[in-house]
Amino acid sequence: MYKVVQDMNIRAFGFPREYVQGPGALSELPHLMMRHGHKHALAIVDGFLIENFRQATVGSPIICQAFAGECTMAEAERLAAQVGDADLIIGMGGGKCIDTAKAVSILAGLPFFSLPSIASNDAPTSRLVVLYDADHSIVGTQFMRFNPDLVLVDTDVIAGAPLRFLRAGIGDALTKMFETRAVQQCDGQNFMSSRQPYLAGHLGRVCFETVIREAPRCLEALEHGERPKGFEELVEALILVSGLAFESGGLSVAHSMTRGLTRVPAIAAAMHGEQVAYGVLVQLVLEGDADMLARIVAFNRVIGLPTRLADFGIAEADRNALVRIVAEGTMTAPYLKNFSQAVSVDLLIEAMIHLETLNAEGK
Repeated sequence: MYKVVQDMNIRAFGFPREYVQGPGALSELPHLMMRHGHKHALAIVDGFLIENFRQATVGSPIICQAFAGECTMAEAERLAAQVGDADLIIGMGGGKCIDTAKAVSILAGLPFFSLPSIASNDAPTSRLVVLYDADHSIVGTQFMRFNPDLVLVDTDVIAGAPLRFLRAGIGDALTKMFETRAVQQCDGQNFMSSRQPYLAGHLGRVCFETVIREAPRCLEALEHGERPKGFEELVEALILVSGLAFESGGLSVAHSMTRGLTRVPAIAAAMHGEQVAYGVLVQLVLEGDADMLARIVAFNRVIGLPTRLADFGIAEADRNALVRIVAEGTMTAPYLKNFSQAVSVDLLIEAMIHLETLNAEGK
């Protein structure tokens, strides 16, 4: 990890330099480039968005390259070879596209603008890059020296995306209250290599409260082609607030689970937010918080997030073998230590089996 501070007794909070959100916000990009002092940019864009992005930025000094689909070092190196005379890297797309663009900015030593096209996770605001292999398994992380110079969120684009992406972002944001709380309880470390600032835990609670209040009615309205009143607040919680909470508040068991879940091909194909929506249930089992566990299981069921391995397409006959693979992979996560008790393979297996039993009983 690139250390922001050296002394663990110091508290540090990371922010993007600027956050801009609203309907039609993409039209502000040329002006914002100029205001930040940039003359030429390389934009790495999800393939299906590239023509719309070109049309929206016509006349701007931006060269576009299509993202190939997986955030690997090989993909970042391929795109870094196209930098030319660019003085800025832009990433527009989903979390993996944005993380790949971040990796290119690291390789090129250039500033970075983050333009999420979906609200499926909180990658857009952070320094963190999650790297995968060609089989979609997580292989490691990298860090930009600083957070993005700009996070630009066009909520017309977000609203037009399939609702599965928004559900995944809801699952990702929902974990932050529980994970920042776990880090605080064990005086753990955040992604700034420091202690958790007081504000970070409060941001985790803001995520939880906003998601619980706004997510069901926003999803229902969007299904009927309507833009609900609380949509802007929900998007801000999923992208900005959740991003600030995880990076400066730290992560715990829920996100550690992705190291194991991505070792199972059927689950690796699921979205990050779907994986951690399941992971936070495992964390709540380990915490012994039966009331909150029941509440979040019920919430996940209502909005269509996973509550058991079968929701990822795992057959019961394969379950026992796969839970050990998931548990062993989870043990490799560095932030698993951000928990009030020591976590073992056996404890994780027991927690996952408990979730299966809970679901079978319909509780």
